[in-house]
Amino acid sequence: MRITLLFVSTFLFLGVGLSQTVENTVLHNEIKEAPEHKSVRQTNRIQSSTNRSTIAQKINFVDMTASYYSSTPDYDYYYLFPDTSVHAEYGTSLGIPFLHSFGMTFDLSSEVINAGVGGLLDGFDINAVTYIDTIATYGRYTKGTAGHVDTLIYRVVPRSTNNLNVVGYFTGQSTKYPASNDTARYRRLYWDSIARAPFGVLAEYKVPLLLSDTISNGLIYPRAITTGLMVPSIFAITIDFKPGGTYLAGDTMGRRIGSYTQVVAEHNGNGTYHNYTPGDFTGSSSVHRSVRYNTSTTGWNGRYIPYLAYGATQFEAIDIDVFLRQQNTFGTNELTNGARLFQNYPNPTNGITTVSYALQNEANVIFEMRDIAGKKVFSFTEGNRNPGTYTLEINTTELNSGIYFYSLIVNGNRVSKKMIVAK
Repeated sequence: MRITLLFVSTFLFLGVGLSQTVENTVLHNEIKEAPEHKSVRQTNRIQSSTNRSTIAQKINFVDMTASYYSSTPDYDYYYLFPDTSVHAEYGTSLGIPFLHSFGMTFDLSSEVINAGVGGLLDGFDINAVTYIDTIATYGRYTKGTAGHVDTLIYRVVPRSTNNLNVVGYFTGQSTKYPASNDTARYRRLYWDSIARAPFGVLAEYKVPLLLSDTISNGLIYPRAITTGLMVPSIFAITIDFKPGGTYLAGDTMGRRIGSYTQVVAEHNGNGTYHNYTPGDFTGSSSVHRSVRYNTSTTGWNGRYIPYLAYGATQFEAIDIDVFLRQQNTFGTNELTNGARLFQNYPNPTNGITTVSYALQNEANVIFEMRDIAGKKVFSFTEGNRNPGTYTLEINTTELNSGIYFYSLIVNGNRVSKKMIVAK
């Protein structure tokens, strides 16, 4: 965070009213399951080509989006509290905290993330082992006069069969992204109402909130040292506030009791739709009080709400830092004529699978697939490509189960890998 954030009382006052709008219109009516993509969708990431042995990278999606689009984010605060038993100050009025947990999904195949990465061939390998070394976020903390020790809780949630495994999208959004005619898509982050935490938590870190952790711009910056937590290429970080004492009826946060407000940002400025790269599943989520206390089996019960969509244009992201480390694991047989072909993900696959490749030099590129008998089932001419990393999405739903070989043909030289289709 490089600027001092100012408290905007009118925004927070509006927050209570907007929460009702979310429950009744935007959230229940505008999100559906994502349809299948077309067979191949190209995503071009033009980057410098260096061959290093390690990536050691701070990932902050707000910062990386601003850099990628040359945009200026608009920063705001949201109260975070585990229930609705207390009051919070929204400008000149009192209201109840309507957010109980924040979540941020990270997809290491993200074009926006990889454009800001330095290391290996200047991009993450989604098949390599990745470690989280540190998690930190930006917020504002007021310690109450009662002297309770309050805590921020970070939870790491990997993609699995019961979380981050479903892709949804906002309907009616393609007019906001005319260049791609795509909608804003996200991976569903599921909430366990019994455990009051996401499903499938890999690790949990409790960080006491200390005023000594305040940084130069007046914000608190609580950090969790994870000592090298191994994660897959798709994972989420959730943030929860745990009060240190029992709150009495009529308490107001930030007075006798402590309060925490999370910093979030609209990527493309206040009152505008956020920037979105088609197929980029990196995004923010939150657990709203209607999710936490709703016993219905429909609507948003049991899910984090994606993109902090608290109004028609307020698609906001959480200002959180994740420090990642990844080793260079590819062998010399994967480098042919200055080209590297990555293993498809997921593999085995029964639907959409992603294949990435990287070029050290300008080259003419052809991509093709053959079955185990050598019959060509798919071919695509990429044409002349500059140095950089590129991604293809392949729809395997019409292929029979079995073993296939996909190849990258670079200036006439071929490098191949095996793909398994399992139905």
